Order: sequence, then structure tokens, then C-alpha cells
Amino acid sequence: MRLVVVRHGATANNLAAQFTGQSDVPLSALGEQQALALATSLADERFDVLISSDLQRARATLAPLAELLEQPVHLDISLREIGVGVWEGQSGAAVRALYPGAIERWEESDSYAPEGGETVAAFRERIIEAFERTRREFPDGSVLWMTHGGVLGVLLCHLLGMDIRRRWQFRRDNTAVFEFDVGADYCIIMRANDTAHLRHLKIGAEAAQIL
Repeated sequence: MRLVVVRHGATANNLAAQFTGQSDVPLSALGEQQALALATSLADERFDVLISSDLQRARATLAPLAELLEQPVHLDISLREIGVGVWEGQSGAAVRALYPGAIERWEESDSYAPEGGETVAAFRERIIEAFERTRREFPDGSVLWMTHGGVLGVLLCHLLGMDIRRRWQFRRDNTAVFEFDVGADYCIIMRANDTAHLRHLKIGAEAAQIL
């Protein structure tokens, strides 16, 4: 299977370095430009299926490409970002001030979640299940996932056999393209954090890495 995974375009929360999680925020003006640039760059690609997180920032990023390819978009709630509960809409600095030590605990433990949020263990489980389901349904297909930065970090750790705590070592810019060649017993990374389509934008790929 060929699996292309893309992070959604920029949002106001991304640009303000605020946690978004599963809050259903729209794309910013920059994000809309990034979505159009992405669509142009992938317009000659062939995909058997386009699958998106149901959150609007993912759907809106995929919409221009789906229109160019004249293909429907299949929504999958499993591809949502990790839920971070009471942290959503807060900056990292604000969370550290309100909940001292909580971010560090969250980054180091897969069993901790902020109030109203999701543990990393549960998040990882649903992403792996989504990956295995896609592989079963399209073993020889070409698939595009439109999803979130947190999903990419977890997926990369899983495919590379890395500890989940190392997910922060991967840069995942807005509308960055990752491509994987997935076989029955192997996975080869063909592209990682490819943002060549953003070179003409003034801000480019400098949106914050925060979820």
C-alpha cells in the first residue's frame, strides 16, 4: 500500500501556539492558501481513496484537492487529533502556569491525560487501529489521509518501532506531506515533512508545532 499522510493547514491556534486538540476550529487565511498550494502540488497524483479526519480544519484542507481530483472524501473520526480537554485554546505557557508539571508528565507518560482529555495510550491505539484497517481494505492501493500533527507523531513512532515519547522528534509542518510504502512485513518512508509546495508563501511552513 502507498499511504500519503498530510497534516491540515494552519489555524489561528497554530499561529498563536495554542493547544487545539479536538476543538473544531477553522483554517486561517494562511491555512486556506496552504490548502490550495497542496491541491496544486498533488493534482496529478492517483489515489484510490481520500480519507479525512472529520474536524473542519482537515476537511477544509482536503476539499480543494478532492475537487480537482473529482473524488469524494471519506470521513474517519479515528483520524482526529488527540483530545487535550481543559488545555484546548490555551498556550503552552498558560498551561504550565495553571497546571505546573502537567505538560512534562503528559509528554513522558502514556497513561496521563489532562482533565477531559485523552491518554496517549488510547490515542495510539485508535491510530494503529485506523492504520491496520486501511491496510486491510487497500493492501495494494494508493491512499491519502488528511489528519493532524499528533497523529503523524504517533504513526511515525509505530511504523519505526520507536518509543512513543520520541514523537516530539519529528517536525510536522502544516500541509506537510509524508509518504509510506507499506508491505505485509515492512514500511519504507518515501517522503517526510515535504513542504516544497509552500515555497511561494511568505510565511511558508513556519506555523507552530503545538497540537
